[in-house]
Amino acid sequence: MRRIKTEQIKGREILAKDIYSDGGVVLISEGTILKRDYVEKLLELKITDVFVEDEISREIQVQDITEEKIREQCSDKLEETLERFSYASGEERRELSRVATEVMEGVLLQDEVIYTISNVRNHSKSLYEHTLSVAALAILIAVRAGYTQTETKEIAMGALLHDIGFTNVKEKYQGLILSEQEEKIQKEIKRHVVYGYIEVEQQDWIPSVSREIILYHHERLDRSGYPFHMSKDKIKPQVRLVAICDTFDNMVYGNLEERKKVHEALDEITKNAGTKFDAELVKIFLGSVATYPTGSMVSLNTGKKAIVLRQNADNPTRPIVRIVEQNKNGEWIRKEDKDLAEELALFIVDTIEE
Repeated sequence: MRRIKTEQIKGREILAKDIYSDGGVVLISEGTILKRDYVEKLLELKITDVFVEDEISREIQVQDITEEKIREQCSDKLEETLERFSYASGEERRELSRVATEVMEGVLLQDEVIYTISNVRNHSKSLYEHTLSVAALAILIAVRAGYTQTETKEIAMGALLHDIGFTNVKEKYQGLILSEQEEKIQKEIKRHVVYGYIEVEQQDWIPSVSREIILYHHERLDRSGYPFHMSKDKIKPQVRLVAICDTFDNMVYGNLEERKKVHEALDEITKNAGTKFDAELVKIFLGSVATYPTGSMVSLNTGKKAIVLRQNADNPTRPIVRIVEQNKNGEWIRKEDKDLAEELALFIVDTIEE
């Protein structure tokens, strides 16, 4: 399978991965033959990318951690509980503890896993989708950083609830770019960390470090964050960890900022390692995330185009690729596969947004 832009659908392509609505409902099932008529509706739903299967990508499988896998592990009530947390019963709220355990166990069961952003999530940036992605990534980083299962679950709980305060934000924030909003709106949006902490402050079943993640995940080591501009010695490592994961997911899905390609987001985080973000955690993070998602079209330093075939778990920046070219009829044909971990003179220069 390979990823294409929704507007590129010409009709007769075979859909390789289910397309979900913002609420997690399957809109179009895997195996469906796509029609050009679908394009307008999918774009209205802000679904900008789809996976299709064709001759040059038939053996490519996106088998790493993706939003779809995470969703399968969670109960149907999770989204509802997150969206109406203020009004949920104590029993419904405690359901989040079980979900944190399930997501954590799902990550732990996978050997040599590398986190891959599928880029097919509905781009309305729902609280549900965002928190699941941040939680799964935070769990992966926590495990690789050597945290115990108990500590990792506490991180998972904080990640699942880190943006719960947005349910009480009075301003409409979805789709906004924070830097471009007037000061009044910015202040209200930034209050989500305080609103969230107030919601959980008296919830004894939520670990204290999980509550700190909710309140402090926008603090930065150089005191440029909010709400308290804390010094780095006051920010716990667990909070620092979730801050990296949250920032990354916001970047690649364009939540309150301009959307970036995965490798651009990783470059931005790397640039701020040791200043805004914990350098050691950034190092673990970079070794855990696929720089170029499986199924993506990329350009090589030779000028040729390729599809990312699969990942090298030990070297996320140098995956295995399939070099392709177009024939006279404009059809893609496969040429050869290259393992960039072995072909050191060959490297990716950019992903191609076709």
